[in-house]
Amino acid sequence: MGDQPPYGQQPYGQPMPPVQPQSAGAKWGPTSIGGLEAHIAAGLGYFFTPILPLIFFFMEKNNRFVRFHAMQSILLGVAAVVFYIVVFILQTVIFVGSSAADSATGGTGAIGATGGLVGCLISCLYGIGSLAFLGFWIWGLISGFTGKYTKLPIVGGLAERWAGGPAQPAY
Repeated sequence: MGDQPPYGQQPYGQPMPPVQPQSAGAKWGPTSIGGLEAHIAAGLGYFFTPILPLIFFFMEKNNRFVRFHAMQSILLGVAAVVFYIVVFILQTVIFVGSSAADSATGGTGAIGATGGLVGCLISCLYGIGSLAFLGFWIWGLISGFTGKYTKLPIVGGLAERWAGGPAQPAY
């Protein structure tokens, strides 16, 4: 115990130099977006989809971390729109088809009831899909603001490829 220097001091009694805290985005290097740190720009890239991510993606030329998160946000927004359109078309086709089939069979109601049940299940799919997209959006948002390079399922690989490859820390 006599060999060990006191807590907070280097050997021979010299005080330790102060530790400078480093922000989460500093490791990703500088950005070309108005002096924003990389993690702030990456997190903001999930807001106002698709406008702000598109601006960040095309303005940022050097920082792959920011470009990756912006592209991931764009692709997540596009996937959500495609999902909602497909579910809407399915629901409309099933509702109109079951109504037409029910009236063609004399209005017994059996086909209409089946169509209503399937329509209800598709509405549940719409709700579950909405929650999933919200969860992925929050996951990406937190990853961006905390400076983590997190690839979301399905869109993460595409975003990485379109952003110019995997981001490497600057230090």
